[in-house]
Amino acid sequence: MPTRRALLATTLALPALTRSARAQGWAPDRPVRLVVPFAPGGSQDVLGRLFAQAVTSSVGQNVVVENRAGAGGLLGAETVAKAAPDGTTLLLATAGQLTIAKAIGRRLSYDPIADFAPILHISDSPVALIAAPNLPVQDLAGLLTLARNAPQPMPYASTGTGTNTHLIMEDLKARERLNVEHVPYRGAAGAFNDLMAGRIAMMFVSVPSVLGFSGGQLRVLAVTSAERFPAMPQVPTMIEGGVRDFTASIWTGLAAPAGTPAAVIERWRGEFVKALETDLVKTRLAALGATPNGAGPAEFGTLLREDLARWTAVAAPLSISVE
Repeated sequence: MPTRRALLATTLALPALTRSARAQGWAPDRPVRLVVPFAPGGSQDVLGRLFAQAVTSSVGQNVVVENRAGAGGLLGAETVAKAAPDGTTLLLATAGQLTIAKAIGRRLSYDPIADFAPILHISDSPVALIAAPNLPVQDLAGLLTLARNAPQPMPYASTGTGTNTHLIMEDLKARERLNVEHVPYRGAAGAFNDLMAGRIAMMFVSVPSVLGFSGGQLRVLAVTSAERFPAMPQVPTMIEGGVRDFTASIWTGLAAPAGTPAAVIERWRGEFVKALETDLVKTRLAALGATPNGAGPAEFGTLLREDLARWTAVAAPLSISVE
């Protein structure tokens, strides 16, 4: 027979057990908004719709992509930051909203760390370092030597002031003491034209842009992933090229408003991880030039803080004007 003390302990534990059971069985009671802070048709929109379709059946509610473009994605992030923390509004996030915007001094209506609950580091896409075909170099080491010793600053392109392609090159410039100067473009297409014509010496650009380029043979010298990228296995990493510990990623993550209960965060983490492990999602990610990650809330939160610190330090001496 159970003792009186055991019965009392069991009685006291029942409310906690009931709350735990409810939490583990949480499900949304209405359609869920997955806010994509970009216009329809881009890679993030494709990714968002892919995941929305994958998780809809398993959560028992429609997960609807809501495109909130504007201000480099800040409007979409603001929408989620101000939403109720009930698990029915999620953000498909990139560094542009959660780390780079603050690092370069954008005036924000939200705190990119305090106002969001990280859920999942979904995927990574490295950037590639490409060089003009007329440069007398064969590899990354040769390009770095040429840029260090250049009598006049060598022009490099980016896809815009304050973008990741700008900050990654500025990080490399500071580390390797390169004599280069920034020439911003509105996207990769115009920059590619000037690169192929020799008016631009080099640039960092997303791997999907490289894979989709059809105007001629680009000279890809390195990628910023820790290991060689599957879609371009012949291209060495920056680390293999001699730049110690140099990695960078165009990452995508999932976040909710701050204050969202831990059990709700865990449910969404589990659902998106299941989707991430399907052959369909893996195949589509590869086509987008990305690889799955799958790190959970704690690891994703660490990435956000480290990313913010890195790009804040890189941007500090640049006097970037973004308003």
